[in-house]
Amino acid sequence: MTVPAVSLAEALPHAVHGVSQDGIPYILVRPDQLVETVRQCRDDLDYIRWIDMTAVDELEVQPRFELQYMLYSMVDRRWLRLKTQTDGEPVPSIVSVFPGANWYEREVFDLFGITFEGHPNMTRLMMPDDWVGHPLRRDYPIGGEDVDFTVTRGVLGTGGGNELRG
Repeated sequence: MTVPAVSLAEALPHAVHGVSQDGIPYILVRPDQLVETVRQCRDDLDYIRWIDMTAVDELEVQPRFELQYMLYSMVDRRWLRLKTQTDGEPVPSIVSVFPGANWYEREVFDLFGITFEGHPNMTRLMMPDDWVGHPLRRDYPIGGEDVDFTVTRGVLGTGGGNELRG
């Protein structure tokens, strides 16, 4: 079950409202409205369950990045997708509202390069500390390390690691 769009529009008049292709209502807010909107969703609209966060990188669109937060009301069994957009400028952290967002914000920082102001530990989470760049950005170079598979041994000139075994 989802909340009627009228209820969200009345509660959050500053937001852009819509329904995603999957039927989940969404609201789009400016980054400076993010923390207060998340707090209002939790405290006033019963979206007390933090579910997920991700980023979308659309290289040809301005603003380039869209952050998507998934919230759930366990009382009313409703989903809500909250969105904000940035061109790469820092976005306020919501860890003060949902502590579980900590690692999700670090993951987005690590893989997309978006920083979160007020985050308690804005460091890499998945990539090595000395890694250069952010691999999920659309402008990140495609490629990688050679991996020794049976089908690539002729191309790479490797023997599959059996050379030392005799």
